Amino acid sequence: FDYHNMLVGQYHMGDVAFVRYTSLNNAHSMYWKASKNFADGVSHHMKDCVFANDPSDSYGQLQVLGPSGPFTFRFTNNTFLGSPVGSAALNAGQHCGLVGAGGPCDVQYSLEGINWDGIDPQAQRIRFGINSVDAGMVLPIF
Repeated sequence: FDYHNMLVGQYHMGDVAFVRYTSLNNAHSMYWKASKNFADGVSHHMKDCVFANDPSDSYGQLQVLGPSGPFTFRFTNNTFLGSPVGSAALNAGQHCGLVGAGGPCDVQYSLEGINWDGIDPQAQRIRFGINSVDAGMVLPIF
């Protein structure tokens, strides 16, 4: 559980799963630059998580800044609630192409059972490349 934090997450991390994680009114619901496929071949990077933002609280916004790299990012049974939504609820490729970040920029996002019902229907749900260099011909895949 994280509440009212600026940067929630990590730069590089592999073989660690966030299960039943809750993010409430954070500046970044999750900040993650690079990862890899799990060694066990079955685990999910984020599963059964809730990303929430109470609009009556002046701090925070909904925006998962997700990783990049040559792997499949498994994002399963997660829920987005509240407002405001930042650049998008789910942003793929945080800092992709920059020094120290995930690369190449061709991560595949496997989205299963994502509940977007709790956010404004006009809010952007997905964004390709966030705070990254021009990916050229290679972009994240959803």
